[in-house]
Amino acid sequence: MTLRVRPTQQGTVYLWTIAVFSVTLLLLGENLVFLLGAFALGCAGVAWFLTRRNMRGIVCRRELPRTTTAGAPTPLTWHVTRTTRGSAVGIEIEDRPARGAKPVCLRMEFPSVTRDEEATCAHPVVFGRRGIVDLRRGQAQVASSFPLGLFWGTRPAVSEGRLLVRPREGRPTNRLRRLLRGNQPAEARQRKLWRGDDVIYGVREFREGDDPRRIHWRSTARRGALIVSEWRAEQGRQAVLVLGRGVGAGGSAAADFERAVSAAATTWRLLARENMRTRMLLGGRRDVRLEEAGRGLEAGLDQLAVVRPQGARRPRKALRRLADQPGPRTVVYVASGTERGIERDVAAAAGRGGSWIVLRAGDASLARWIQGLDR
Repeated sequence: MTLRVRPTQQGTVYLWTIAVFSVTLLLLGENLVFLLGAFALGCAGVAWFLTRRNMRGIVCRRELPRTTTAGAPTPLTWHVTRTTRGSAVGIEIEDRPARGAKPVCLRMEFPSVTRDEEATCAHPVVFGRRGIVDLRRGQAQVASSFPLGLFWGTRPAVSEGRLLVRPREGRPTNRLRRLLRGNQPAEARQRKLWRGDDVIYGVREFREGDDPRRIHWRSTARRGALIVSEWRAEQGRQAVLVLGRGVGAGGSAAADFERAVSAAATTWRLLARENMRTRMLLGGRRDVRLEEAGRGLEAGLDQLAVVRPQGARRPRKALRRLADQPGPRTVVYVASGTERGIERDVAAAAGRGGSWIVLRAGDASLARWIQGLDR
């Protein structure tokens, strides 16, 4: 933590003016006025000493949440204390959170910092990219120009940390909600979902308190007594969210993949809100389940925050393994580009009687299912 004290722009002008003025008066023999110039230079030396003293014992700590969402305001807070006697005046912290963050540079001011009290200042920051943000040592510095503004005292503000930026999310449409719930529009190409999470189990005689809407009229007419349908939760029915690989290279392909990740995050949160038994397949070694340790939603968003377009992921292979397991199930496949034969693989993974949908991030039709993710 090296403390540097250097002249400010005003201090540079002041020092050069006094130096030239004093030398000129010395050559002209104006000794009395020369002493006044020397006194002015002495004041500058005292200001340099007081600037160093004002910066001693300053301890800074940056505070950020563990996770945030790309595009959402995130509070960045600095806490400043002093370990030596007296008060530090005019302390400033200049912070550059990360590449792509807005604002690019933050300047926080602390008018007075005492030994017994902690000064705090916060400012919202927007991170535009998902992923891990490494807040390194050299990205922030503490400074002060007290007392006369002639010198800047600066040193690094040591406060390392890491922030996980989750993908941006859109707004699911009612069309997507109905599809996942089982109320699918007639013009959709995907297969019809079963009735919610329930299947008909059998019939029995009407009992007091039964819902009249469950009366099975055909059996009632045949037996001559009120008969109701009995429903039970369907066992083994689940939804599976799969994120495809990046397709192509270049800026456009990268933008399409980021849009696909955002669509997957939006769908994952919607499935959590619908209380559906869901798991996410990224094509890696391990999938994520919503029921996982009570924090499946967060675990899935954390995985999407660091997923890569290519690498060792094999989502198509995961679909083929899923097709070998007994169904039926609901499969939502999010593709970043055109993948040959993907509809066949997704339909096979859904199983007989299952339902499926392919969301294409590079296609304008994505807005029918998820809004707010415009290209």
